[in-house]
Amino acid sequence: MTELGPLAGLRVLELVGWNGVLAGRLLADAGADVVRVVPPGGDPLDSEPPFFGATTVSIQSAWYNAGKSVVAVDLGSGAGRGRLLELAAACDILIEDWAPGRPILTTAELGASNPRLAHISVTPMGQDGPWAGLRTNDLVANALCGAASVTGNADTPPLSGYGNQTHHTVGLYTAICALAAHRAAVSTGELQHVDLSAHEALYSCTEQLVMEWFFPDGPWQTNTARRQGSLHWSNAYEVYPSRDGHGIMITAALRFVDVLLPWLKEEGAAQDLADAGKYPDVSSMIRNLPYVMKVLREWIATKEAEPLFYEGQRRHQPFGIVWNIGEAVDRSPQIDARKFLRNVDVAGFGRVRFPGRLFRTSADGSHPAPGRAVSLDEVGWTEPGPASASGGTATSTRPLAGVRVLDFTHVLAGPFGTRILGDLGADVLKVGTSARGGGANTPDHPYYVCWNRNKRSVSLNMGTEAGRAIARRLATKCDIIIENFSAGVLRRWGLDRDGLADVNPGVSVISMGGMGQDGPWSSFVTFAPTIHALTGLTYLTNTTGRHDLGYGFSLTDHLSGLAGALAAQEGLAYRDRTGQGLSIDVSQYELGLGLMGPAILDYVANGTNPEPTGNRHPFGAWAPHGIYRCAGQDRWVAIAVQGDTQWRALCTIMGEPAHASDPRFVTQERRLANQDALDASIEAWTSTLDRNDAMRRCQAAEIAAGAVQDGADLGERDEQLSARRFFATHS
Repeated sequence: MTELGPLAGLRVLELVGWNGVLAGRLLADAGADVVRVVPPGGDPLDSEPPFFGATTVSIQSAWYNAGKSVVAVDLGSGAGRGRLLELAAACDILIEDWAPGRPILTTAELGASNPRLAHISVTPMGQDGPWAGLRTNDLVANALCGAASVTGNADTPPLSGYGNQTHHTVGLYTAICALAAHRAAVSTGELQHVDLSAHEALYSCTEQLVMEWFFPDGPWQTNTARRQGSLHWSNAYEVYPSRDGHGIMITAALRFVDVLLPWLKEEGAAQDLADAGKYPDVSSMIRNLPYVMKVLREWIATKEAEPLFYEGQRRHQPFGIVWNIGEAVDRSPQIDARKFLRNVDVAGFGRVRFPGRLFRTSADGSHPAPGRAVSLDEVGWTEPGPASASGGTATSTRPLAGVRVLDFTHVLAGPFGTRILGDLGADVLKVGTSARGGGANTPDHPYYVCWNRNKRSVSLNMGTEAGRAIARRLATKCDIIIENFSAGVLRRWGLDRDGLADVNPGVSVISMGGMGQDGPWSSFVTFAPTIHALTGLTYLTNTTGRHDLGYGFSLTDHLSGLAGALAAQEGLAYRDRTGQGLSIDVSQYELGLGLMGPAILDYVANGTNPEPTGNRHPFGAWAPHGIYRCAGQDRWVAIAVQGDTQWRALCTIMGEPAHASDPRFVTQERRLANQDALDASIEAWTSTLDRNDAMRRCQAAEIAAGAVQDGADLGERDEQLSARRFFATHS
């Protein structure tokens, strides 16, 4: 395998389905030698649609297995299990999703063969608790974690976001846990076992759902965040239709008085609003926000979308045009300038423009390409590899103990990433500046409190030489610097990798820009809703025929925060091996494009430009697959059925055995062709039931199902979170 990449030399053994499969891909992107073990009959991902052209080569498999070696082992045989133990004895990290209580290899066996192993168990609910054996998929996980409860609006069912986003979230968390556990295992000489609950990981990434439950006395005056379409919880971001029919994500939250008001005045839009004397400051705008947003909606309706998008960005406004997948790929000069898509060979199909990494480092190897099937002999792990340096004082409970992080980030994405580092034991020093000290960035705002635990803080005036000198002295003592200023700001302050190389060669500097550090869009201002719009995520997270709803919270902010935390650990690993730090470019835009990787590949390979399908499976792999109304006010249950056997089981528990032989539903193909009638038949049953009862009946029949939980459910009534003591009180 390649010796390039921050994680060169690291060995990773992967035995997972959807939960965790992205983790191996991310570690392979960073140069790790990742071996994916699959059954003798082939990788289950190989049967996942869509496919490259008329071949049987799965786009999903090609994307998620990029950079891996795939080896078939019969784990049902003693010989196969023995070979697996040999691989585990020679690797650094084992990632598996074995059913709780039914491990293929026990912790005792693993520890005896490899006492310095990082063992990551990633399951839907964790290793214990009343829901430990729950069956889920992306739809059901979105329902249970609360994400669906805030996606959609009051006149639609709750929506599951498009594109395997729960699996992406869990994959990022898994990769973070893997590197942290590896660091602790090397430092302590003891096996580290991580029990990663997808449910807990997902709930942590639901923005206002968490915040409003913890802080019900905020301006929202509720502990239960609700669905409100594309309208952000702040009520200051929303998608509005332009004159040419495209949606535009627009906001009044950034530089309203000095930029947006003068622009409106230039345009002759609502002169009473544009009267600067009426809105002397941001507070006056917030008091009149509904009217301000109404004026913006009316103004947008008179404009062409693309010119408005570019003019808004020229004026440093975080506008974003709602593009479909084809437009997102074809109309972005940033993709071409940064070569995010590059031609690679797909076996059995030919050359394809393949998406790149979710983030970039100065030690990256070649562009990602589909994985390859190998034999056990080709793996070459016959004995343990060389131990990695721990680089510090890691412990089992604080893997990043001794690591110092200088945190220049603000709002959500960066602070969430550094919160993860603080949770893992790093000493995070958050640098506040007067220019960024208002609104949600003030220590008494619930938003700030949510994302900045386990940190120390200091305020510096970076506009002065004295402030910059203090920051530079701090930087010489740090292992990681992380920032989300506009491109080039840190370089001008002498706090980039080049500026610090002579005084702190081991420091890694992570820049979390919206668009990345170069390219024609590098100066664009973005928030997560902007990225959702530009990458196709908003367009496709909708009911059929609509394009204006999108995700109900800032998904890419959370996931770029996770990417930043992963990148920081890659920087540490590279420093431990080489003595040098890294320059790391986390572009939230490219991360957002990566999250849409399978849809982008389907477009560039097959010309498929998808339309929203609501809660139905976008590739037809499950049917029925939906969120159905239950008894009670705004109560819903997600149900996902795969294959004819599960369909017959559902018919039995519904008390409708005749449905199993109904010509409209008898096969998967027929169910897909008759989904309106299919969904109606299921909702006729669920509407008479309590949502939790419907969930329990389906789960008892081994069918993936989950109640749509809201913030109050998760905070007060989720028996799994309660049993695992997810919430804790500290004095």
